[in-house]
Amino acid sequence: MPITFTTKSYADITMLNDTGAAMLEMMDFGNLIPGAIAATDLHQALRNLQKNLADESEKKDQDKDEDDDQQQLPVSLTIRVLPLLELLKSAKKNGNNVSWR
Repeated sequence: MPITFTTKSYADITMLNDTGAAMLEMMDFGNLIPGAIAATDLHQALRNLQKNLADESEKKDQDKDEDDDQQQLPVSLTIRVLPLLELLKSAKKNGNNVSWR
């Protein structure tokens, strides 16, 4: 089942359940579906997400060095998260809450 993130100031973003759940965990605002982040907490959610993505990217780079023979690379979370980052930034800028279902 997909997870859809919504806010008033940006188009809805829908992600597959595994990816959406990973994003929720990286924001450190729980993994309950449905859920929400208040506008006042968006700064912390963005900071958590960006920090955890950087950590994940570092880990992937280390793993990549070990797996140079891998021919087919999956789309990284760093790429998948871009629309959600834009949604969160827009919501923060406009003082809107973010919810998901």
